[in-house]
Amino acid sequence: MKKTLLLSLFSLTLGLLPEVASARSVSAFNGLASHPSEASCWNHGFGGITNNCTATRRWCMPLTVDPAGSYNVYIAAYGASPSNNVGCFATGVNRELTAAWSSATTYLPAFGSSQVLSLSGAYVPPGGSLYACCDVAPGGRINNVLW
Repeated sequence: MKKTLLLSLFSLTLGLLPEVASARSVSAFNGLASHPSEASCWNHGFGGITNNCTATRRWCMPLTVDPAGSYNVYIAAYGASPSNNVGCFATGVNRELTAAWSSATTYLPAFGSSQVLSLSGAYVPPGGSLYACCDVAPGGRINNVLW
């Protein structure tokens, strides 16, 4: 009886709590160089990834999704100046890889501090997948991704 009462009280309490938004995040180091031959261009620290080559390189990150739907992806990135810019996009694809839905490519709005790039427009159909890629100029850094 006491156990049933406690269980009922616990269930009632859960129903009164505000709903927590479902979100996932991952460090940029979870990704990989778009071209395997450029893997040596990338250094990581504290989960972030920095382009140490002399030209812009692309870094892509797989993003786990559970339900189908539209996704907003937020990427924290850093560039000390316009010559260290970072531009990112998010793409959802169907399981057959015959259709894709992407956000626009968005670049850092300011330099000298970490900024958040907001990417909308990626749709993932049932059974599909989601990823984000960033074109990172020399010295630019991707910190993490939230979706």
